[in-house]
Parts: sequence; structure tokens; C-alpha cells
Amino acid sequence: MWTWSLNWGEVTPSLIIGSCPMKPGDQRRIKAETGATAVLSLQHDECLAYWGISYGEMQRAGEESGMMMVRFPMRDFNIDAQRRRLPGAIASLANLQNLHHRTYVHCTAGLGRSPLTVLGLLTLIEGLDPEQAIRMIQQARPGAVPAWEAYHGCRADLLRQFRNQIAQHAYGLYMAGINDNALQDWTQAEVEVLRRGLLTQNKRDQ
Repeated sequence: MWTWSLNWGEVTPSLIIGSCPMKPGDQRRIKAETGATAVLSLQHDECLAYWGISYGEMQRAGEESGMMMVRFPMRDFNIDAQRRRLPGAIASLANLQNLHHRTYVHCTAGLGRSPLTVLGLLTLIEGLDPEQAIRMIQQARPGAVPAWEAYHGCRADLLRQFRNQIAQHAYGLYMAGINDNALQDWTQAEVEVLRRGLLTQNKRDQ
């Protein structure tokens, strides 16, 4: 059975995955010991209620410590909900990264939803191979177990959503002679269109 402690691991110089703060002093410790300038909480109301956490107190403590506080709730142990919410979570994290924040990303244990969101950012925004991305995540968080069903389902949903834009962009790459073959054109188009779509989409279901 999982026992809470405040702990974290650095995935990249601007991305930290950790467990949730339980009391205001934990936010001050996160700021002091990690150097984070922003915190993204993925905890759902159900998580906060179960652990007796007041997000209002967490938010105030984080802001008083000089960190930007962002929350994008995602249900734990619910693949469908995580699949549906992942694009918004990725967009929230990408916005913080675009503002050059060193971001502490947490769910409750820092082993499921937060690694899933970082996996989405590294692959769908930054273009890393999923195997490379999960190696980086698990090196920082050895117990990380992102829901691959949610990840692949989310990616499939995005590919369907942006299919026409991908086809148009791939055709433009083909006509411009950017790559050696049509498969490379299509792969590049997928990466670029999904990145653009995630960065510009509005956060849903907040």
C-alpha cells in the first residue's frame, strides 16, 4: 500500500514530477528545494477530499512562495476520463513551459496522472519517441506507471480530430519536396499539426 511522503524527480531542467503537497509548508519546501517557479496540480476533487487537502490553502501557500499555481483536475484510476482530459492537461503544462517555468507536476502519488501528462508533453509537443520519453520519466520516477491506454486513445482521438489538417499539411510538404518520401511527409505532418492543435486548443471541462 502506498504511503505518502513528499518526494520528486527531475525529468528535464524545466520538468519535475512529484507527490502532492499535503499542507502549506510542503509548498514552501517544494519552492526551496526544487527551485520550481510553477506547480501544475492534476488532483481531482475526489483526491483532495480523500486526503483532506484544501486546494485553496495550497494555492495561497504556493503563490506566497512565488510560484504560479495551475490546476487541471483528472480522475484517478479512470482510463476514459484520463483519455478525455489529457489534451487539456498537456496544454496546461505546455503553456507553463512556454512561459519558461520550472514546473512541478503532481497528481497524488506522482506515479500515474502526472507521468502521463509529462509523457504527452514530451511526445506530442516536443516530438520525442514514446520509448525515449518513458525512459526519461522512469529514470526520474522509477515507479511511474502512466496509463498507456489513455495515452494511445488520446493520440488516436487527436489524429481523428485533425485528420484533414494533417492530410493538407502532408500534401504541402510533399509538394515542397521537404522529405524523401510520402511516409516521412505524413509523419512530420502528424507531429506538427498535433503540436499546433494542442497548443491552441482551449482547456475543456474545467
